[in-house]
Amino acid sequence: MKPKVVHNEAMEFSFKAKKAFEEGKNMDALEYYYKAAELESQVAEFYFDKPDLEPTRSVVIRSAAFLNLKAGRIEIAKKFIFFGLLHCSDEIIKSQLNNALELAVSLKYKSSENASKELTYLTVLRQRSVHYSLEPSIPEFGDSVSLEMIKEFAESYLKSLKAFALSKYRRLGDYTKDTEEYVKNEISKIINPVVTNSAYGSFKFSVANDYLARSNESKEILNLKANIVSSYHREIFVNPLEDEDIEEIKEEYSESEVNEIFKPLTKIKSNKAPYKIGYYDNENFNKMYSARIVNRQRRKLITIQRATQEDIGQLESLIVHKRSSEFGKTKSKTLIKKELKSYEFDIDTNEISSSDNGSIILSEYIVINVHFDSENGFKFYFDDLDIEYFDVEFERGLKDFNNMFYHKIIELGRKEFKSEAEEINWSYIKTLIGNVDKLINQ
Repeated sequence: MKPKVVHNEAMEFSFKAKKAFEEGKNMDALEYYYKAAELESQVAEFYFDKPDLEPTRSVVIRSAAFLNLKAGRIEIAKKFIFFGLLHCSDEIIKSQLNNALELAVSLKYKSSENASKELTYLTVLRQRSVHYSLEPSIPEFGDSVSLEMIKEFAESYLKSLKAFALSKYRRLGDYTKDTEEYVKNEISKIINPVVTNSAYGSFKFSVANDYLARSNESKEILNLKANIVSSYHREIFVNPLEDEDIEEIKEEYSESEVNEIFKPLTKIKSNKAPYKIGYYDNENFNKMYSARIVNRQRRKLITIQRATQEDIGQLESLIVHKRSSEFGKTKSKTLIKKELKSYEFDIDTNEISSSDNGSIILSEYIVINVHFDSENGFKFYFDDLDIEYFDVEFERGLKDFNNMFYHKIIELGRKEFKSEAEEINWSYIKTLIGNVDKLINQ
């Protein structure tokens, strides 16, 4: 065997597989990955007893492990992963193999004894999957995450993903305002990613959307739903949201689309979120973390939502008793009627006022978020510095929130020893206030 020739042949099949996936030819892609994995496995085994041929040996073993994962040959992939972890000296390759091992553990539970059709379907879904991990920001329960964290992430992720899918559908052309509600319902049905793998160790999971044609779906709709998760991940979820990125987003999407797609993400990517979100690169299984969305990005991206009494409106919660008479008439009686009000809005300001110490003029506008509900009153919060305040009266609450904000700046500035989180907050405060040292020392 000529290792270099066989390796090059494996790489050709790998390239064909990637191209086939991009073209939606899933079964062809899977077959190409199988061929690539078989060939690269032969090359890797050839290098097992040749430690003098480093770093080539480690690179090939890593390649064999990755290709077998992509082909769904999990047990074979684990053989190369374990060998590499035991014998490779390159720390980057060992780190990548550790990440691959985490995924292999997640992938192992589907038995090959399952029906061929189901196994093939799941294998292709796994090939199309995006791999995430939720990890607590503060290890209150070790590396465990709570169901509340998972629920919050899933709800916001889905809301954002479906808004993205709807915007993509609008661009297909077969869309009018008259069909808005129908289209939203259809998108809600077909854009519903399934969890293809999960594993403990923080909370690691993979998601992919259905790729099979159902209910006489057009080719355009089929391509949309099959590729929506990877497209969303690439274009939206991991977008760094630099100034030029935000400009491009606003050129491509309408104002309402931007709000619907990105507002849910500002919740799960805020500094206040109790978890951080990791994801694995599908090519080399490097693990990266999603950047937080900070106030400056939020203010440039999201339309400021101001509230009026008409906007807030009135909601009623009713418990109604209904009874049908023998003549077919229905009588209704309201047992409990409760008025509810709930709304979220924003306040943009460049001034933080203290009732005792005057005002601080900021170098840029910030967005203070306000959530109102009938049970708790007003909640004022600024995620970038983890400041929040509750009050049943709006004006008093806003005033006290400003006082809290002001005193947090002073207290943090005068603190001699700061934690890592406090140092990050202090660095941010210094970008908001030009002469902060003078303010602290007065």
